[in-house]
Amino acid sequence: MPKFLVFPAIVLVALFTLACGVAGVLETSGAPRWACPSPTPRPWGTAGPVKEIIHHTRPISEGGDWEETLYYAQWEQEYPDAGGPPFPSPTPYARVGGNYTLGQRVEVGPLHVTVSASPGSIVTGRTGIPDGTRQLYFIDLVWVNRATVAIPINYTDRVRLRAVKTPGGAVVSDATWAYSKTAREIAGSPELPLAIPPGVSEVRVPVLAPVGQPETVDIIFVGNPAASYRFPTTTPDPAVTALPATPTIVPSPTPAGNPLLQDRDPQLITVQWTATTWVPPGGAPCGDPGALTDWGNAGAWGEPILVGGPPPPPGADRLIQVALAQVGKRYVWGSKGPSTFDCSGLCTWSYAQIGLGIPNGSRAQFAGMQPVAPGALRPGDLIFFSIAGTSRIDHVGLLADVNGDGAWDLIHAASPELGVRVDYNVFASAYYQPRIRGFRTAR
Repeated sequence: MPKFLVFPAIVLVALFTLACGVAGVLETSGAPRWACPSPTPRPWGTAGPVKEIIHHTRPISEGGDWEETLYYAQWEQEYPDAGGPPFPSPTPYARVGGNYTLGQRVEVGPLHVTVSASPGSIVTGRTGIPDGTRQLYFIDLVWVNRATVAIPINYTDRVRLRAVKTPGGAVVSDATWAYSKTAREIAGSPELPLAIPPGVSEVRVPVLAPVGQPETVDIIFVGNPAASYRFPTTTPDPAVTALPATPTIVPSPTPAGNPLLQDRDPQLITVQWTATTWVPPGGAPCGDPGALTDWGNAGAWGEPILVGGPPPPPGADRLIQVALAQVGKRYVWGSKGPSTFDCSGLCTWSYAQIGLGIPNGSRAQFAGMQPVAPGALRPGDLIFFSIAGTSRIDHVGLLADVNGDGAWDLIHAASPELGVRVDYNVFASAYYQPRIRGFRTAR
């Protein structure tokens, strides 16, 4: 049974204050994306094999008998029993978003980066650090800079060990486990470079954190739709030739709700690599670190991370970031994203972007997910309604404290007239409150 990539609840959106260093550091106008360089998708349509030839009989006066040639539909050979392409993207060998696994090679703007992490020695005999409380870790980065210029980077600001699994099995996280002078001295490492040169380069980043095993690594990029880089006429790394055009991040439609949330400044994008195995629905793990291939329209792989949408509140996790980025999109009944949604489709698609599968359909979600009491709710939990005023579940949305006032707000695909929107303080709403039928969690 496939094991899906599940990230712990410590995933935080990188909207907290950071020292951004040199202007333009790690800017990207494209969404982070990855693809397994397998021979799939298999040929389809007239470029592929013949699926079936149907012999039709008709009178000679109407032209006589004729044969109809049928070809395989896109993805049909890989998923003959699926009845269509697997959700949420048309191929399990590609992925767009902010969450990946350690060892995967991901494209962000002009860069390809492969991230791995390993534990080092436990620190003893160091002034100011109690023996046995800190461990040295190494974050190994292999950069492929496809631009013609070096790209500045401040490793202390941009690369962090975000989570550690302790010997007892608990996952602990912190936003401050980054490259430091102390970590460099303990590791005996040289000073890290201040830029990523064109071509292939490798960097080992020493970090101090609690004792355990590395769980999650963050690299923080600046999302800027205007960012552009000059590329050479030939790609410096043969493994990444024949790349499709990078999808462009565009501002989202003007969101409904609090105008204070409509900040159009470029946002920081946190890309995470976690120590787990991602097996796509109906697929097999990719045995290669991955590199983009020329599989045609890359825009079909998934929805880019949007820059310019309503930012989540400080400390909100990535699920809320993803859901809020959809505000302003159209409601279409039965649609599961990424361009249009119905109510349950918004929830299923948003969870899928952080690697967590939940049931399709509001009633299936209500029946199949874990109940949670009102006093134990957390951001991203689902709230269910009977809009018709009966006991029948007919609507669902995600809960979050969007404007930071301590009240639960509702992110949902409301209706064909309203689209995806935020309704504030849903428990005090004269319309929604009496129609609430329960809560579910994916924790």
